[in-house]
Amino acid sequence: MADEEAEQERLSRGEGGCVAELQRLGERLQELERQLRESRVQAVEAATEYCQQLCQGLSVAQAGVQW
Repeated sequence: MADEEAEQERLSRGEGGCVAELQRLGERLQELERQLRESRVQAVEAATEYCQQLCQGLSVAQAGVQW
């Protein structure tokens, strides 16, 4: 029990930003996937846009996370 509390405290202080960022990335990935599935453009064009948006999101996330 104390280990779980310590983990929650650690996440809320420093590394919690990483958890929150991963959650935002997951939400963004799901949105991109939805857009890809609903897209009426050519499959290759839609997949290219998906990959570009994913890479852009990862770049932004990496810039915001301090290792």
